[in-house]
Amino acid sequence: MRAHHVRRAAPVALLASLTLISTPGISFADPATPATQHSVQAPAQQGEKSLDEQIASAEKALERVKKQTEDAQRKLDNTTSVHDEAKKATADARGALNQARDAVAKAEADLQRAEERLDEESSGFSFAGVVTSVLGFLGSDVTDSLREDVDDKKDAVDDAEKAVKAAERDETKAERAKVNAEKAHEQASAKQDEKQSALDELTERKRIENGEEPAEDPAAGGAALAAAEPTPAPGVVKPAEGTFTSGYGARWGTTHYGVDIANSIGTPIHSLMSGTVISSGPASGFGLWVRVQHDNGLISVYGHINESLVTVGQRVEAGQQIATIGNRGQSTGPHLHLEIHENGVKIDPLPWLQEHGIVL
Repeated sequence: MRAHHVRRAAPVALLASLTLISTPGISFADPATPATQHSVQAPAQQGEKSLDEQIASAEKALERVKKQTEDAQRKLDNTTSVHDEAKKATADARGALNQARDAVAKAEADLQRAEERLDEESSGFSFAGVVTSVLGFLGSDVTDSLREDVDDKKDAVDDAEKAVKAAERDETKAERAKVNAEKAHEQASAKQDEKQSALDELTERKRIENGEEPAEDPAAGGAALAAAEPTPAPGVVKPAEGTFTSGYGARWGTTHYGVDIANSIGTPIHSLMSGTVISSGPASGFGLWVRVQHDNGLISVYGHINESLVTVGQRVEAGQQIATIGNRGQSTGPHLHLEIHENGVKIDPLPWLQEHGIVL
């Protein structure tokens, strides 16, 4: 009896096995291959990558996000410029509307005076009154002309009101595009900071492996350079008064690409040299910033500002106030973060300032 049940169960078990094999989504591992083989190999392959290869890969990743950040900055600058133009167009349209309304008011006043005079001249039954009535009849042509003028000016007001509404719609659209560009720039900048930090960490590991001295404390660099008091070079101006608190170099596991000058909120910030404003507004990490493209090709960056006093495309002179010190963005206190970019590379501002007679 038991053998009979076994013989009947065998086909059922075989059928169940075939059903599992043919069912989508169900697979079976090769008995010769351990189940953990793939999870063990991946880290091994990653570990085989040399530090130099990791650095090269991190540099390429940083270059990619830098281009993305530059594209985002260009879009932000463009949308900011378009928004500024749209705001101006709205202001101009409102000014035109006010002028049109003033013109209607004047035309209506002229019509009222003409009608009052016509009523006066048309009254009376004397011979003189007949004459004045004739004059009044002729004057009706004048009032009719004035009424037409009032109607025309009211039509102009209607057109001006439509122009204001259209300008306001364009301004709203431009503002929305600017907000989106600001968000995109902030995300791109944050990504660049992340990639830069990763590269800095790998580079520091490489320095340690090569037995090199650790990067100099940024704050210590300024003390050495501040010993001399040279005369500032012509056309170069100290960006702000205050206390030097941090320099260029490794800091908190990343790289600090500028110098910090601490002072109270509202302290004036001046353009290092003459040039053209290429950025003015929100910036990731800095809260608000101003960037100036100088005539010699350098770019100066002024971060964590409280207020920008310039607009994109504006020409500024050396020493002209462009902003005020603030505490916006990723900041631990009111200060100016100053960067200098040369051919797309963020150079140490302290030696450059020292060479040009500026001591912080």
